[in-house]
Amino acid sequence: MQQHGGVKLGRIFGIPIIIDTSWLVIFFLITWAFWGQFRLLAPSVTATSVWAAALVASLLFFSSVLIHELSHSVVAIRRGIPVKQIRLFIFGGVSEISEEASSPQDEFAITIAGPLASFVLAAVFYLVTMVLPDGRAALQGAVDMVFRGRLDQIPAGEQGAAVVAMIPATLTFINAALGLFNLLPGFPLDGGRVLRSIVWRVTGNWHRATVIAIAGGRALAFVMITLGLFDVLFAGDLGGLWYVLLGWFLMQAANSARVQMEVKEGLVGVTAGQLMTPTPVALPGDITLQEAFDDYIMAHNYSVFPVVLDGRVRGTLSLAHLRQYPRAQWPVVTVAEAMTPLEPGDAVSVDAPVDHLIDRLAGGGRRVVVVDAGRLVGIISPSDVTRWLQRRGL
Repeated sequence: MQQHGGVKLGRIFGIPIIIDTSWLVIFFLITWAFWGQFRLLAPSVTATSVWAAALVASLLFFSSVLIHELSHSVVAIRRGIPVKQIRLFIFGGVSEISEEASSPQDEFAITIAGPLASFVLAAVFYLVTMVLPDGRAALQGAVDMVFRGRLDQIPAGEQGAAVVAMIPATLTFINAALGLFNLLPGFPLDGGRVLRSIVWRVTGNWHRATVIAIAGGRALAFVMITLGLFDVLFAGDLGGLWYVLLGWFLMQAANSARVQMEVKEGLVGVTAGQLMTPTPVALPGDITLQEAFDDYIMAHNYSVFPVVLDGRVRGTLSLAHLRQYPRAQWPVVTVAEAMTPLEPGDAVSVDAPVDHLIDRLAGGGRRVVVVDAGRLVGIISPSDVTRWLQRRGL
């Protein structure tokens, strides 16, 4: 099922799993990299078998990334924090947790779960490698590739078993590296969040802890970009471009986190009733998509509409929802069938503090509806937040 720039695979523990279209690029590159390693190790093995091994290794690699993110999400849910979805994209994966942790203990537990899961996976793949034929040779080959940058061809008679064993051997190092990299103390990596939780716990100051974690993220990004450029310009290693790209991504994420922090501070003390767009136009849930398009969407300059059913707001509908259905189905599909149901926390009272809602408004098409005694009285969009901050001069 298509989902706003991605494909929904299904749900695990009730959490939607989305594959971003950019993920296809890195999946191909990772598979190609595995193929190159395995082909170098065992040139006598058929090309089809090597491609099959590379594909299995790639699927296990991204399964490892998914388990890492699931660990974050499951702990968050157990601590009462909703999880919107998990998205796999070109830089790996991300758990889209709807709210920030309310205590340093919660943030530490949620964050550390991911790296711990990666270390557990590394141990499991190591044990699998050790019980396979030629497992020790494959593990040594993985060590050589990681630390010496080369992979020696093994005797022809052992190449088939060695390729099989290289799959868990390589994933042993990949998961260990994934755990260690994520523990680097820079926001938004897990290590940056762990650092923030510790500083927050010691100082009792969330703002100060966030500033320190973001500074760590910017410093880490600068180091990665510098080392990557050095590799490209002075060592002639084009692989350094990957470090430049990853460093740039971390820098952008750290800067975005700083802006979000400043926005939250600017909204402290502001209530939903003060900031909302009052008396929004709502769609009845029992009308068809065609009626919604003709009578509401074309008549009002709104991108998202709240949906009311049985006197209560139940979800939201936008043009993106309509595009998921062929025009021929619009006269038979109802708004209630096509809408995105409200998640816990998407409907708030008029006196709800707005700074607690910023995380929910992140992402395209996100809205928070405002109710009074169960009756729809307003809606909050990212543009409402922007206008409020502009009026305040922030």
